[in-house]
Amino acid sequence: MAKRKKQSNNESTVLKVAFILSVMTSIGLLIALTLVFQSVEAEKTKKKAAEAKEKVALKKAANYNYISQTIQPMVGIGTIEERDEWNETENKEDVTSAKGEVESVEQAFEAFKISYPGLVPAGTDVNYVTVAKALSDRNKTLLNEKKQLQVQVAALNKQMVALRDSQRTDTANQFTDTQAKITTAVEDLATFRADRQATSAGIDAAKQKHTQALAAKDQEIANRDNQIADAQKRLDDQAENNLVTQLKARPKSERFEIPDGKITSVNEASGTVWINIGSTDDLKPLTTFSVYPTTQLGVMRGPEDIKGRIEVLKIIDGDFAECRIVEDSINDPILIGDQIYSPLWQRGISVHFALIGYFDIDGDGKSDRDRVKNIIRSAGGVIDAELSIDNSAEADAANLIREGGITVDTQYLVRGKTDTILNIDRQTYNRFETRAKDYNVESITINTLLNYAGYKNVKSSTGLGSGFDNETPEPLVKPTLPDEEKRNQLRFPPRRSENGGAF
Repeated sequence: MAKRKKQSNNESTVLKVAFILSVMTSIGLLIALTLVFQSVEAEKTKKKAAEAKEKVALKKAANYNYISQTIQPMVGIGTIEERDEWNETENKEDVTSAKGEVESVEQAFEAFKISYPGLVPAGTDVNYVTVAKALSDRNKTLLNEKKQLQVQVAALNKQMVALRDSQRTDTANQFTDTQAKITTAVEDLATFRADRQATSAGIDAAKQKHTQALAAKDQEIANRDNQIADAQKRLDDQAENNLVTQLKARPKSERFEIPDGKITSVNEASGTVWINIGSTDDLKPLTTFSVYPTTQLGVMRGPEDIKGRIEVLKIIDGDFAECRIVEDSINDPILIGDQIYSPLWQRGISVHFALIGYFDIDGDGKSDRDRVKNIIRSAGGVIDAELSIDNSAEADAANLIREGGITVDTQYLVRGKTDTILNIDRQTYNRFETRAKDYNVESITINTLLNYAGYKNVKSSTGLGSGFDNETPEPLVKPTLPDEEKRNQLRFPPRRSENGGAF
């Protein structure tokens, strides 16, 4: 019994030991597996890190390659097209950063290429290498040219030295000759002084007598100069007085009696007329004329005599021009043979004018000074003098304009509003008026001038001052004719003969 119990204890001990060994073995296997797993995970981590590092390296390499392929064409290696083809077909990496880095480089290269126009031979790519070579070649050319210029400068310097030496030789010879002449002169002077000393008393007396004679002669000449000056002044004053007298005796309005031309043909339907003056008479397009009846004896006698107005459209030839009818009356239409006239224009010569006052020809309260001057000059007229107000909207705030002067050629004094001028500078105004009267210049208001010149739309202005004509002739408005009446008014332009003349 005791033996069986002992055996049972031994078995129990064996089982415990086996269990302990089994447990320890399991623990060992678990530790071994844990170590193996950790080793595998570490390898995986290393592999991922290596792959990531390789990917970064590949990306860097791709970016470096992109940058390299971008820069290479700048030195003549490869092309941008090859870079782009590689990036699209072979490269699998992102090169965004490289593109950002080379953008400024590409911009600088483009700016570099356009900085050297014509330097690189045609057909050669412009890059840093070709430009550097071109610059080097150009420097060599410039150095050669510099050497040639240096040779030329040396030759010129040599010529200059030779010329200078030649001039020095000539100067030396001249100096020698001059010295000889001076020596001779000194000797002659010594001889002269010796002779003078011998006869000093007689010379002094003669000198005194000669001095007195010269003084008397100078006084005589001065007296004669004064007499001549007085006589010349009297002659000048007499000539001026005679001229003023002649001008004052000159009858006014001599041109008023003589028309400038006549109407040679009329086409009422087209509102066109033809006149017998042209390029030979220095007629200009846009010149306007007032029209008078063929039976009128003399023109510019009064606005009531004006039957219409015309404006030159085209110069046909030397004595023939086409005009448009600006105004006429259905009751008294413009006819063949009617006389035309403008105080702004004269056959073959320029009409001279003087302007005085503030001009408002359309009644809008604004200055028309420049407009008046343009109207006169466009017709070939000349403005000799001007005492006017500038183009300020308010006449009272305007400045006084003084230009030129009245001459013997001045024919018309054209008047505007003069009140402001009188307030600004009455003395200048009086001198201007006196000069016009002395030279017998015809005084005429701007409205009257433009009406007689055939200028349309001249309106009266109120308060234009002393001597200004506020009356404007009643406009001659051309009516609109019915078609059946136009046939009755139709007159045809002149036909041309075989030799080119009008008939």
